[in-house]
Amino acid sequence: MIRLLFFEERTYIDWLNDNYWWPVILCALIIAVGFYYIYFYNPKTKTAELNREEILAIMNLFGGMDNIKNITKSGSRFKFDVKKVEACNLEGMKDLGCTGIFISGTQVKLIFPFNVDALLEKFNS
Repeated sequence: MIRLLFFEERTYIDWLNDNYWWPVILCALIIAVGFYYIYFYNPKTKTAELNREEILAIMNLFGGMDNIKNITKSGSRFKFDVKKVEACNLEGMKDLGCTGIFISGTQVKLIFPFNVDALLEKFNS
């Protein structure tokens, strides 16, 4: 058995020498959990699409189509270039479920928890 210097009583190294199968079981468990997360775990993503009424409601919260100059998308963030920020109902956006609202000049940047690509397509068409 391996003994540490100046220790006569049993230590954790003695326990590991006697019970060598615990680290083997622990390693096998870690490998099994890693295998599960790599090959089988699929987190659920929020991909709810907006219908026509919800798109119109979002545009009305921004003061209508005439108040929006441009909409750009960067990941899940949408940047709205508006003519008047005062015409936007930002409290309504919070109630709608926006997780982040940032105002910089005449730009309103929002993070939506759902897919808003239909809003971008509606504005560009």
